Amino acid sequence: MNYKDKLKKMRASIPLTDEVECKECKKKFYDEYNLICLATLDYCILCANRKLDKETIERKYNVR
Repeated sequence: MNYKDKLKKMRASIPLTDEVECKECKKKFYDEYNLICLATLDYCILCANRKLDKETIERKYNVR
């Protein structure tokens, strides 16, 4: 089984309802850490690291 077949099989087994789309990069995520970041900041972890610094996150989103 090659990588593409394995990836296709894994995507078929992932429930689509748990995927959330990042408003910045338009990629869909389903992993726990990105879902928490998307729910809190509306960005995936990668976009949040690029666009926001720690002070902005604490001030704007009341996260400590």
